[in-house]
Amino acid sequence: MKDNFAAEEVVENVMLQLWENRLKFEKVNDVKSYLYTMVKNGSVSALKQKQKNVKLDESISEEVLEFDFNILEEEVYSVLIEALNSLPEKCKEVFELSCLEGMKYKDIAEQLAISVNTVKSQRARAIELLKEKLKNHSELLFILLFL
Repeated sequence: MKDNFAAEEVVENVMLQLWENRLKFEKVNDVKSYLYTMVKNGSVSALKQKQKNVKLDESISEEVLEFDFNILEEEVYSVLIEALNSLPEKCKEVFELSCLEGMKYKDIAEQLAISVNTVKSQRARAIELLKEKLKNHSELLFILLFL
């Protein structure tokens, strides 16, 4: 073990175990070998426990990061909603149906009683306007690249 305090603690625990169970140890032929084995097993247990503690600390860190990510996500969401609301009404409607709801151009055209080419041009216009509005938010621009 790299930690002297932990090593001392393991030895203390072994000695305590030895004392508490001293009647059982009368039957042991090679006490020295038995003690070495007990210390080795105690060290392995202590190291396993230490790894569990490290994993717990990492999970706490992940929870903190997740919390920070949720705050960031809310801010990004707020910026995106603001940008969407700034679009002209038809552009916004076509963009939402196409990109957010995943409807096909033909279905959007039928629903809005416009041509498929109008749907395509309104969608393209919405994306261009959003790119302009979100130029300072690279994380959102990255998403727009895939639309």
